[in-house]
Amino acid sequence: MKKLLVVVLVVFMAAGSGYAKKGGGNQAAKLQKEMDGLTTELSLTKDQVSKVTAILEEAKSQGAEVAKKIKEAPESEKKKLKKEKARMNGETNKKIKSVLTPEQGVKLDAFRKKQAEERGKEGKKKK
Repeated sequence: MKKLLVVVLVVFMAAGSGYAKKGGGNQAAKLQKEMDGLTTELSLTKDQVSKVTAILEEAKSQGAEVAKKIKEAPESEKKKLKKEKARMNGETNKKIKSVLTPEQGVKLDAFRKKQAEERGKEGKKKK
């Protein structure tokens, strides 16, 4: 299992570096970090890794568009756009859960909670 994980990670790192060369470096790095965390925390199979990667690639692309809109929007529109982004994140998690076992779904919820807590701590440090 460890060998499979190493092979999968090497493949994703190689794919990520190719994507970075096309100008999406930050996006590719975020996707790689997300997949590394999900693969480790949820003990994803090779098949699940490929399916979850496809889901996240699509979500990150759409999310980047919304994030750009949020950044450029007037204050009066930002709340609406942030709700849309949260809705999209929820849809992404539903799609991911559709390829997971029930146990992995519980682990995904815990992983997302941990991520939210970490983002909260980072936000407090910046202020």
